[in-house]
Amino acid sequence: MIEFKTIAKNKIFLSVLSGILLSLTWTDYPVGVLVLIAFVPLLIILEQILKTNNKSGGLVFFSYSFLSFLIWNAFSTWWIMYASIPGAIATICLNSFFMAFVMYLSFISFKTLGRKIGYLVFVSNWVAFEYLLIHSQLSWPWMILGNSFSNSISLIQWYEFTGHLGGSAWIMTVNILIFETVRQIAKKSEKKKIRSYIIGLSLLILLPISYSLIRFFTYKEKVNPVKVVIIQPNIDPYNEKFSTPTLSQIQKTTEIAKTASNNPPDYFIAPETAITTGFYEDNALQNISVNHILDFLKDYPKSEFIIGATTRVKYDNPKDYTETATISEDNTFAHDLFNTSMQISPNADIQFYHKSKLVPGIESMPFPIITKLFTDSFVELGGINGTHGTQENRTVFVNNSNDIRLGVAVCYESAYGEFITEFISAGANVLFIITNDGWWKDSQGYRQHARFAKLRAIETRRSIARSANTGISCIINQKGQIAKQTEWWKEDAIVGIINANDKTTFYVKYGDFIPRMGLMISIILLAIIIVGQIRKRITNKT
Repeated sequence: MIEFKTIAKNKIFLSVLSGILLSLTWTDYPVGVLVLIAFVPLLIILEQILKTNNKSGGLVFFSYSFLSFLIWNAFSTWWIMYASIPGAIATICLNSFFMAFVMYLSFISFKTLGRKIGYLVFVSNWVAFEYLLIHSQLSWPWMILGNSFSNSISLIQWYEFTGHLGGSAWIMTVNILIFETVRQIAKKSEKKKIRSYIIGLSLLILLPISYSLIRFFTYKEKVNPVKVVIIQPNIDPYNEKFSTPTLSQIQKTTEIAKTASNNPPDYFIAPETAITTGFYEDNALQNISVNHILDFLKDYPKSEFIIGATTRVKYDNPKDYTETATISEDNTFAHDLFNTSMQISPNADIQFYHKSKLVPGIESMPFPIITKLFTDSFVELGGINGTHGTQENRTVFVNNSNDIRLGVAVCYESAYGEFITEFISAGANVLFIITNDGWWKDSQGYRQHARFAKLRAIETRRSIARSANTGISCIINQKGQIAKQTEWWKEDAIVGIINANDKTTFYVKYGDFIPRMGLMISIILLAIIIVGQIRKRITNKT
């Protein structure tokens, strides 16, 4: 057994150290490699608690883990409070609790199934948790471990095979091997055994990083140029965006677009919910803001205009009503409210895509069939009136002038790896992101959000044009490098060229296969533990 006599005695110190190491990897500095040792202090705590054979050891380990994760979540996502203080507290505490519970389950596995199986559970439980969380109605993709390298993209070009959740599995495995190597050295194991651990650890770290560096410096984009004008109108989301006439905001947006370039681009790109009137989509051509954009495009007959809007879809037939639909007072029709991206063409052809990864508590209430009964109460508490609608499949915007096919992700969607691959599977050879990051003010929030887009470029090998109302509007190449970007809280526009790409990565083809395997392993081993405990109790009774 390992004897960390001086360090391990202070479990609170180790718990805080783990939280600090994790937090540092979410800052603006390229220190992602720290995450490779961030779980080692928790593994030392686990080892020491197992050594005491305490019957309440699982709860003790849960407590220390909770402290680590509370520090990490609070330090990294405190900025949510700008949008909602209760929302920030709930997000930070719930996510910390879920993470600590995963550690509790891993402790039980260590105690019941032994060290080797325990390590397997440690990794599989974590990636299974991340996978289940981002697919749940409380979905929160921000704290995925694989995101920690978003500031060190030259080291994780291999995400094109595994995605960022595969990165999480790698991070957890490296932490285990570092801990186990130190443990073998501390217990003075045979030199041959120690050597094998060192070699295994070195290969686990160096092989993917070496591949990544080679890929980063040798990757060449096929020249297939798409000219874009990315508009950042910088409209205050709290005091201006939803209180001043939408038309005046759209006029400001097109004026910025006019000054950006003398040569017509393939696309003008404006941010999320630039049109806030909530018009019905079948009456889009009657909307004054849409008509202003069409007038603007008369001078750009070969340009498309990508823009975000709040739209509605009407259902006259009750059979078409969705669980998120709002029924009219006279009970004659229903409608869904959507956070929408639109492609407006000069010939008045309009294509729509509805945001489908919604922000819990802001755009959606979890379990809408139940919470719909309490809508009035939520409104009285300052909440939202029901849940936005979504669409089942990703759709792409087609450009009739060329072979460009767009996947336009709306805000929160850009934090989801496998979800974004659905645009590529639907035929997208270029990705756009439209967002409104002003809710988080000048904090880590909007910078983290922009960095996550770099991971999507690597996973899909698609160039990205990102338009933010304010925050960071930018161009990202297929290696995840930001080529051009705007400054915070500045009215601006970027003119640039991105390359379309039709090649499909391994990750686009197979998605999050690693966490799905982890989930299967976790279920099987959990079942073994439960069955074993049941048999043990039956044996004891007899």
